[in-house]
Amino acid sequence: MAAPNFLLSTLGSVLFFLLVVEAQIPSEFYSSIQNMELLLKSELAILDRLDKIIRLSEARVSELKRQRDSLRQDLEGVDSLEYVSNPVSAFLMTKRLLKDYQDIDALIRKELDVMLIDDTTVIPATVDLLGVAEGLSRLQDLYLLEVEDMADGYMYGYRLNRKLNAKECYEIALAMSQSTVFENANKWFREALRRWEAEKSPKVSKVEILDYFTFSLFEDAEYQEAYDRTIDLLRLDPKNEGALQKKETFAMWLKFVEENGPTPKEPKLSHPLYEPLCRGEVHRFADELSKLRCRLDTKTTPFLRLAPLKVEEVSLEPPIYLYHKVISDEEIDKLIELGKARLNRATVGQMVSQVRISQNVWLSEEVDPLLGVLQRRTYDMSRGLSMQGFDMVQVNNYGIGGHNIPHYDCDSEYPPFPQFNMGNRLATLMYYLSDVEVGGGTVFPRLSLGVFPIKGSAIFWHNVHHNGNVDERMLHAGCPTLIGSKWVANIWIHEYHQEFVLPCKLYAENLPEDIGKEEDSN
Repeated sequence: MAAPNFLLSTLGSVLFFLLVVEAQIPSEFYSSIQNMELLLKSELAILDRLDKIIRLSEARVSELKRQRDSLRQDLEGVDSLEYVSNPVSAFLMTKRLLKDYQDIDALIRKELDVMLIDDTTVIPATVDLLGVAEGLSRLQDLYLLEVEDMADGYMYGYRLNRKLNAKECYEIALAMSQSTVFENANKWFREALRRWEAEKSPKVSKVEILDYFTFSLFEDAEYQEAYDRTIDLLRLDPKNEGALQKKETFAMWLKFVEENGPTPKEPKLSHPLYEPLCRGEVHRFADELSKLRCRLDTKTTPFLRLAPLKVEEVSLEPPIYLYHKVISDEEIDKLIELGKARLNRATVGQMVSQVRISQNVWLSEEVDPLLGVLQRRTYDMSRGLSMQGFDMVQVNNYGIGGHNIPHYDCDSEYPPFPQFNMGNRLATLMYYLSDVEVGGGTVFPRLSLGVFPIKGSAIFWHNVHHNGNVDERMLHAGCPTLIGSKWVANIWIHEYHQEFVLPCKLYAENLPEDIGKEEDSN
């Protein structure tokens, strides 16, 4: 349909030309054969111009078709969930929607006066592109991903339809640099240069790559390589004023480092076992595993005698339990459907969370009776803790590289949501609403154990000791999701209203664990 529109535009130009001609040349051609010959020459000239315009129009249509076919090729035969959760393909898709289609839209609006992208089109913002790049960097670090493998399309056994070119590697590097993750940005800049050298017709200039690469190297305190790459840039563009200025600046910093020593890089603040646990590299000892059991729980309510809970003991001390098949696929679909339209970026208080990359929503029984069903089911799994102390159900969906860094669910000085006067979070129950292909585990670094999502299961643990003190062993984290979509539903159980169900024990604070056990035995 594009070609006829181009032709309409062309015919309009021709009619305008005729009007101009009529305005500039005297009339009454019919009164002279010689002048009638001028009309014939004019018609032939118009047809020649029309042929030229049609050829140009056809060339533009052909270029649009070429771009369309190239863009569609990336999406042929892809699995929707696998594609959007893969951080590399997610970046490319976000970049296409943010820039490539916008360029095509601008061309079509200019040539055809029609819109490819209108107010109903869902388009990402720059913050989305930078967020995907930051998530990719996080996954790159935690799962020890090699840039060359990712650029070749390989990601933990999954692969894209094609390899990335130099420009695409450069665009990832640039977005990471803008997100201030310079160390990983530099790896992508190097890969971009390597592919630039191998490509016959790179779609980006080497000068442009080197220009931003040298800045990123400098920000990462890699002053010598920044200086050397600036020299490479000046060989290509000797009069580049920015490069000349950077050469002087980098030389000054090299002299400073020579005299004062290198600038130390900030250490990672996470627990040393956090990343190995997320990768599944930490294995528990056989004698510890031999004490754990799977059993049926029938104790909390009489109903459980008819439909007992399937319990897997993950840890005996402190107790952590994994309940299997406690929420059906139909209930999961309903819960996710309820959450989808209401999701918002995770916050801490009123601030957007920078330690929890996800979107969530709080749902009460007023929204749907299913929420009340889950509250009562949580009552069974919590061994009868009072539902008056239960939070609403919080549904979470994690994004690209979405994670929740090591943290506690409770705080002895600043209990969550003090305005509700419910006290600290005594216990946590989390429903797993999806399987995750790679990543997404719940890990406890101080216990050297991790649990990976199993759709339909739920994990339960206590956050405090019997005297109300924070149990520091319960430090835990949500690992980044590498492939797949992680959906969970949390219900936190607060200490108020539990006075008669789980009374506090009266031993002193920081009492050794064995004294607590002696009290239990008396």
